[in-house]
Amino acid sequence: MRQLSAALVALVVVACHGQDESKKRTLDKLEKSKQDKAEKQKKDADADAKRFAPKESEAVKLGSPWDDGKLITSDGPCPEGIWALFKGDAPGADKAEKKANEAKRADLVQDLKAQTFMVKLRSDGVKLKDFDAPKGEFPLEVNGSIECTDSFGHVALAWTAAKAGNPGNSAAKQDAEITQNYWLAPPVTFAIPMKSMSEAKEWANANRIGLSARVVFKLGKVEVDKKLHKVAKVTEKAAGETISIGGGTEDWGAGRLVRVELVGLRVATEKETKQIFEKKGDGS
Repeated sequence: MRQLSAALVALVVVACHGQDESKKRTLDKLEKSKQDKAEKQKKDADADAKRFAPKESEAVKLGSPWDDGKLITSDGPCPEGIWALFKGDAPGADKAEKKANEAKRADLVQDLKAQTFMVKLRSDGVKLKDFDAPKGEFPLEVNGSIECTDSFGHVALAWTAAKAGNPGNSAAKQDAEITQNYWLAPPVTFAIPMKSMSEAKEWANANRIGLSARVVFKLGKVEVDKKLHKVAKVTEKAAGETISIGGGTEDWGAGRLVRVELVGLRVATEKETKQIFEKKGDGS
């Protein structure tokens, strides 16, 4: 009997350890890839912001709606209380705190829906593509979403038609049974006409790095993507008995999303003083 018990314990430990290690390696690769990309983007964005952002005394006043809204930074804190927009438990350290926060849910939702928010994008979110000589224009793309973080994790805020899916460059795709979903939002696209190749080259040299955008919006409908993956069941025989371990589920979905209601999107250069494009939304 002792031998059977020991065999059972050993099998449980080995099977669980193997599953944990496999998942840990997969998640570590995903997180490392995401961190490296985020660090590079932040470093580039900080350098560009320091170089091209106007000084406090030179801050550009653009008027409504471009000066409206509380600023949200990419990968920064979410608007306070954003958890209230989603179904599920309220945050809290204990039952009493969770109950108190739950009692505030309706007021938080009303307040969040009434507010206007703004995102400022620079070189990490405004991309001038290669010159299209046959069309005589520069394609320009503005990111369609950002991510913020609250106590429950990441929340995507999207002003274009975001869909949950695999971006195709998952660091773990070579050795993972399943890939992590992300919210993929198509960019907002514009085109800058140019008269000649020489004009295009001159314009790009002068403006490529200094491009910026302001996105003004209100919070809209929410969505949660879940991608449940059943962990393979391990069946082994020990001391004449068949033992099954595993069979649980893991969520590899993209998580929470807020589809925002666009008030306006403005693309500019020369420290935001020279407007190139603007797009107004239904919320304007």
